[in-house]
Amino acid sequence: MAPPALVFEGGRRVWLSGDDAKGKFESVDGRSLDATAFSTFDTASLHAATGAPDIRFDLMNGESSSHRRGGEVATEIVVEIEGEADGRMKRSRRVLEFKYGTASLTGLSIVLCLASVLGLGERDPARPKLYLPELLSDSKWFLDELRSAGATISEDSK
Repeated sequence: MAPPALVFEGGRRVWLSGDDAKGKFESVDGRSLDATAFSTFDTASLHAATGAPDIRFDLMNGESSSHRRGGEVATEIVVEIEGEADGRMKRSRRVLEFKYGTASLTGLSIVLCLASVLGLGERDPARPKLYLPELLSDSKWFLDELRSAGATISEDSK
């Protein structure tokens, strides 16, 4: 039994539970998988940063696309963004695959955040205050570090 999930629908905060939290999502290899909405700090952060009226995070469990291709079991993170930019509708789908699993990806992300807090790698240490992870590091640096640790990141924009 999962707690209600915070999402934004039409610019309003909504708590989803039960059947309202259920959804479908397309995996990296095109399979339609059952998904369940879940709460993360990223929901509020993305809404504050973008003003996007609809934001939802879904969690799916199942055999990874990498494993189905004959590779290792992997964590897959898929981000789909749809909206108006430059006066026309655009859609972007970005995929991060990490072949060492979710726990390793979480651990690596914590190490990278700590490196930013401590000022390692020719950076100044973070000043004392409360930070969300996305405020600690330069996104290009963070993604480059993920890639060097084995992450594959791809994009499909339309």
